[in-house]
Amino acid sequence: MKKVNDQLDLFNAVATKKILVKNRTRANKVKSSRLKAEYILPYHNIKETTITATFLKSLLELHNNGETVESILYNVGIQLAKKELPEYSQFKKSSPSIVIPKECFNEFDLLGSIYQYLTTKYDRLARGSFYTSQTMINAILSRLEISSTDTFFDPACGSGNLLFNDKIKNPKQIYGIDNDPIAIMCCKFNYYIRFGCNAPIPNIHCTDFITFFKANQNKFFTYILCNPPFGATIDVSALNDVTVETEDSLTYFVEHWSKLGNVGIFILPESVINVKKHTELRKWILTNTNLERIISFGANFTGTMFPIVTLFLNNTTNTTIFDYDGKKVSKETIKSLPFYYFRPIDEKYDKMLHQVFSLKGQSLLGSEFGLGVVTGDNKTKLFDTQINGSEPIITGKDIEPFSIKKPTKYLIFDRSKLQQVAPDELYRAKEKIVYKTVSRDMIFAIEDTKALTLNSANFFIPKGLTLSNKCLVGLLNSTLFNELNHILYGENKISRTNLENLPLPNMPKDVQKQIETYIDKKDYVGMNKAIYNYYGL
Repeated sequence: MKKVNDQLDLFNAVATKKILVKNRTRANKVKSSRLKAEYILPYHNIKETTITATFLKSLLELHNNGETVESILYNVGIQLAKKELPEYSQFKKSSPSIVIPKECFNEFDLLGSIYQYLTTKYDRLARGSFYTSQTMINAILSRLEISSTDTFFDPACGSGNLLFNDKIKNPKQIYGIDNDPIAIMCCKFNYYIRFGCNAPIPNIHCTDFITFFKANQNKFFTYILCNPPFGATIDVSALNDVTVETEDSLTYFVEHWSKLGNVGIFILPESVINVKKHTELRKWILTNTNLERIISFGANFTGTMFPIVTLFLNNTTNTTIFDYDGKKVSKETIKSLPFYYFRPIDEKYDKMLHQVFSLKGQSLLGSEFGLGVVTGDNKTKLFDTQINGSEPIITGKDIEPFSIKKPTKYLIFDRSKLQQVAPDELYRAKEKIVYKTVSRDMIFAIEDTKALTLNSANFFIPKGLTLSNKCLVGLLNSTLFNELNHILYGENKISRTNLENLPLPNMPKDVQKQIETYIDKKDYVGMNKAIYNYYGL
């Protein structure tokens, strides 16, 4: 009876919006009425898109007319599982009746899709909740050789879609927890849908990972399968052995799995492997566990733009390389990169990196970087023609390698009416290097007219370098350094942090003069050859 009461207490806490945990993360601070009213159809997780989408919309209408999410899910769940769950009987209602289209019975995780859809985007972001598609799950499980004695634990199981699949045959192999009581109700229904209504009582419980971890360190599982909450609010005050302190909840799941299982498989945003703030987590992975494989999945969650990767970690083996989308990558090479970025560097690129870093003598650290003007409202503050009091402003579209097109936008430069601006002396510097901010390729040019730039065109003023500005721009625009940027960072933007960590050489004056001559002649083929020759490539 106590478990049932605990469960109901959690439901009531959710319903009254009590704060159950301390906010130890800085993520999800966006307070937006738009997000609170935005419902995203989970197309990544449904097969019968037209029929199921129509059904989900009808349930949203039911919810908007006063029916609770948990009551809707309970009524759908008992139809799908052909079984009632006594601990949730408070959500059973005789009306309104919900008729499930027959096509929807073929969905992989209809309950999970309903729950995702009836939860606003704001709430999903706050919880870090993004349910995994069947396509992704199948791709992950196809890599595993599963026996009937293997055990599987998902510490953020949601509706259970990582646990309920054709490869796991025995219900006693499965363990799942989640701190969301509604998700756990969906998970229990899905358990009986998968294994039949006469299956044994499931090892599926409503608790948070840290509480479970503290109480169950004697348990050990063959596999930890987890799509941890991204940027959710959790309380980590109970953990005395935190090694990696970050502001993202997913870190604690990745770090502590190793004390609970042999193999850890984590579905994570790509930023975990190539953004500076996760440096300590990457160090921990390379030092404390064996990274076996990374698989890229692209932007796989409906309503989001961030790419997804899956990391395969292992406590029972120790290898010097890992597989990244079919490429064999040396861990020692990764350790030599800025911020331990996990990148798909094969043997060819390994040699190139060695050559470039071996000649590193300086960097852009210490240079003055400037943010282009952030107007706050480009539609009203940028003009297509010059008006009284306005001046030209360079945008990202105006910047080409080595040159800047005549600006087509104009701005009245009144600092008090603009959202964010750099100091005047930076914009008005005698010479600055501008670059296109949002771009996979590095595109740089020298600006010497003291012009303003928009935030799509950031800039820097080199300080303390032995390279001339012209030669520096030649290096940054070169084929070699563009390859280097793609290998090291692989982002669709050119960030200050990444630029500051590019390895610049102490290039002899005669080589600089040679490169400058090629640039003056606009012989960029010759320039690229000279740069490759300098590096012995």
